[in-house]
Amino acid sequence: MEFAKQPETEVEYWEAIEALGGYIWRTKHDLADGRMTSNDEIEKSLQSAGQLSERLVAEIGEKFGIIHPKDCPKFEFGQTPPLAPEEKTYYWDWYKRMKQEVYRKEYEGLICSACPLSTGLEHMVALGGVIPCGVWKGTIYRLRIPYQCAMIDNGDWSEKKLHEEIGKEVTQSALAQFKNKEKELRDKLTQKPQ
Repeated sequence: MEFAKQPETEVEYWEAIEALGGYIWRTKHDLADGRMTSNDEIEKSLQSAGQLSERLVAEIGEKFGIIHPKDCPKFEFGQTPPLAPEEKTYYWDWYKRMKQEVYRKEYEGLICSACPLSTGLEHMVALGGVIPCGVWKGTIYRLRIPYQCAMIDNGDWSEKKLHEEIGKEVTQSALAQFKNKEKELRDKLTQKPQ
């Protein structure tokens, strides 16, 4: 298993490590639940994904000063870990920081970031990137159109109904901010390259 493009930035490394971890977890989960049957091809793929993930973790150590998880100090639950050496970062501290950064950027690129019906960025981070909608019944992994609420896209609500529901929660100025964010995202998405 290899990437079409080698990660270069910390964000790209984090996304690649996260994708590999997700693939490994999902495949093992499907095998354990009987949705897949193990065979040589699947086992080779899992092994290859694990090796690639290990290689990436080693690379971030060299490139960005991230201390490999196996080299992080052990301490009891509730104890404060020792500080990382100067210009180094423990892997799990780096992982949490990157997760926050990646999801914040993603959240800011969605209409949800201006919606008072959203449960917020921290909820999105805690859910592993799931859209933090306070009214959607179920789970939303992505918006099809970043500037359009899933309640409209799905056909449950009209734009008028959405604005009425938002108006119940906030002032008219907050509703205006929501509409401005909607326009900003629409314009950004429909902008022609120069």
